[in-house]
Amino acid sequence: MRTLCCYLFLLVAFASSRAQSVFPVQDRGEARDRTFDILHYTIDVRIDDVKKEVTGRVTTTLVPFPAECRSIEFDAEQMEIHRVKLQGRDLSYEVHPKTLTIRLDRTYSFHDTLHISVEYSARPTRGLYFVQPDSGYPTKPWQIWSQGEDMDNHFWFPCYDFPNDRATTEVFATVRSMYTVLSNGRLVSIKEDKGAGTKTFHWKEERPHVSYLVMVAIGEYSIIHDRAGKVPLEYYVYPNQIDDARVCFSKTPDMIKFFNEKIGFPYPWEKYAQVLIKDFVVGGMENSSATSLADEATVYDARARVDESPTSLIAHELAHQWWGDIVTCEDWRHLWLNEGFATYFDPLYHEHLLGRDEFDYRMYTNQQTGIGVDRRLGRKPIVSVGSYGENVYSRGASVLHMLRFILGDQLFWKAINHYITKYQFQCVETNDLKLAIEEATGQNLYWFFNQWVYKAGYPIFNVSYVWNDTTHCVALRVNQAQAIDSLTGVFRTPVDIEFTTAAGSITHRVILNSNDTTLVLSCPAKPTLVIFDKGNWLLKELRFAKPDHEWIVQATQAASPIDRLRAVQTLIAGQDTIAPLSALARIAIRDSFWAVRQEAVNAIGKLRITDASPREQIRRVLLDAARDPTSSVRAAAVSHLSLFHDTDVIAALHTALSDSSYRVVAAAVTALSKVDSAGALPVITSHLNMPSHGNVIEAAALTSLERIDSTRAISAALEKVRYGQPNFLRFTAVHVLAKYAKRRTDLLPVLASLATDKNSRVQHSAVNTLGDVGDASVLPLLDELAGKQTNRIAAAAKESAGKIRARLETKQ
Repeated sequence: MRTLCCYLFLLVAFASSRAQSVFPVQDRGEARDRTFDILHYTIDVRIDDVKKEVTGRVTTTLVPFPAECRSIEFDAEQMEIHRVKLQGRDLSYEVHPKTLTIRLDRTYSFHDTLHISVEYSARPTRGLYFVQPDSGYPTKPWQIWSQGEDMDNHFWFPCYDFPNDRATTEVFATVRSMYTVLSNGRLVSIKEDKGAGTKTFHWKEERPHVSYLVMVAIGEYSIIHDRAGKVPLEYYVYPNQIDDARVCFSKTPDMIKFFNEKIGFPYPWEKYAQVLIKDFVVGGMENSSATSLADEATVYDARARVDESPTSLIAHELAHQWWGDIVTCEDWRHLWLNEGFATYFDPLYHEHLLGRDEFDYRMYTNQQTGIGVDRRLGRKPIVSVGSYGENVYSRGASVLHMLRFILGDQLFWKAINHYITKYQFQCVETNDLKLAIEEATGQNLYWFFNQWVYKAGYPIFNVSYVWNDTTHCVALRVNQAQAIDSLTGVFRTPVDIEFTTAAGSITHRVILNSNDTTLVLSCPAKPTLVIFDKGNWLLKELRFAKPDHEWIVQATQAASPIDRLRAVQTLIAGQDTIAPLSALARIAIRDSFWAVRQEAVNAIGKLRITDASPREQIRRVLLDAARDPTSSVRAAAVSHLSLFHDTDVIAALHTALSDSSYRVVAAAVTALSKVDSAGALPVITSHLNMPSHGNVIEAAALTSLERIDSTRAISAALEKVRYGQPNFLRFTAVHVLAKYAKRRTDLLPVLASLATDKNSRVQHSAVNTLGDVGDASVLPLLDELAGKQTNRIAAAAKESAGKIRARLETKQ
């Protein structure tokens, strides 16, 4: 059941992702050749939300690169081109599936500045999205919004749609008069045509930015105004969420102040706006001066704020205004220069807000995520020819953290400032960062970038030590156990080793550059605690051979929460023993940092001890932890109380049903289904329709019902999966139905119908599920989806069809 609980919370996390998902590869990733330099776009569009149509004229100011230029090619897909002009003169043109080729009236060169106007209309299937109420969701707001990354803006205006060119922009957007339009830069004017019932919003961005950062967001919004020094701030929110939105966005001015001071480069755009988007395809998108944010991942009511905060998402997207917008990767191989930086600056802000422990934990989770991506998808360099992947976020942030360790704070921040100052409003690649750092610090960093950025993997350290009482030295042996091949070598890195004795602590910085190293390090007395990689700077897997009593010392006395957390994990790994129970019990209740307490609660919950006395100790600890001030710790404790079936536990779980935290209530519903299956049914049914943010309570009730009564669970899942139900709940229903699809022939057609659902995330979930439970009957559908276009649905359909065919071949 813990797998199912994790699944439910992952569904929420999926929608609350701090950043956009990595998009599928559309080309080799290398920078495109350019035949012209765009200086300015004037985008004049009329957007019809009823017809879901865009009509307009885009005037592009450009300078050719060749000495003899006879044609210009723009990216333009699924468009009807009506007319093309150059300085008022009609030009001939050819419309291709993905491009528009314009024949110039004569030869032009790099001495000429051309103004080319394209009149067109389009009904975009990508790039610009129309959100509207329907019979399933009658209260859904009317919205139109764009999403340009990676290369989708050319579906709604012709442009050069690749990130190795920058231009200033202005947008004239004519919409029905009820709407408000947000775009990049400053608002120049709003002109109303009362006769036509329309308004035209004129936005102008005077700083050059790449085409994928051009945006519009259109809807019925209330605007909350704020300031960060001289920078005007605007929060475009729903009228019924003004008070909650004001709370959720309240840290934005402090974030800008912090980033200004930390980077040493003041926020440069004309304003900073944040807009709520319904059914957004990603968590957030950092358009220049105007960030789009998934509404349900951004604004939480007071009760939801017990569990959730948008601070991470907001900080990540705001950091992109520097890293990704002021300096932008010039091709997608170097995407980590956008995403790795933003992912690092989120923990940095949390350190400023909540302290060093919070920063250390967030960086630890980034490191673990980077390791997990390698294990799940295979090793891959951050900069990889022809591709880019999930590791650009977590591994990218981890690389910056190690770079800071090597350089030290003073040189690191000097180098970061030099990098953004030198390349401001330019398109960059990884070598530009390397050169900027070397210019600012005088250090040769070829070795560092080669092993961490252009190659893959991470070191696996096997560490052991021996104390020599005669020489007062510690012989520390460090073996690098990772597989060595062309992708991954022996890692060269400094590392800090800390010895703690009764008299205090001493730290040695050493350099590792071989796969087997023995270090003889002085220590005034036998250490009670040895820490390898003090500060947890390195992306690594650590296997430190110590007896349990030393791990207990580390778990209870180490200064860093990460060292304590690692010790808790090690104490419980691979054993069912009562030896560390007392220490874990103290940590679960008393540790100063919530994540360590949560780790200890989870460790205790994994113990499978039959002896009465230690089991009673575990029960008491979990009951105490169920009252922890942090909701995630309470939820973990409540979940593990399912190990016990006595009346006190059942009473505690019923008490938890009234907790202020949605997560704790969801955990209590799940635990009751295990502890008191006979009496839990009324609780489960009463929570099947209980509203909660992200529908975590309803989802927990649905999966709990499956444990008690599969027939009722299937009936409930068929109801919850239908169009019109909350999408997070529909994901859970898909998961429930998938478990029975191989035995119930009537369920596979339901899952197949969801593979063409209007909601892209439900569709993606169903397509993936068909790969696991489908048969030959769904192959025509999957093949059709795989052949439609290059997107995540097509990629998932292709993979699922391959799984089914592999199973069919095995049966033959």
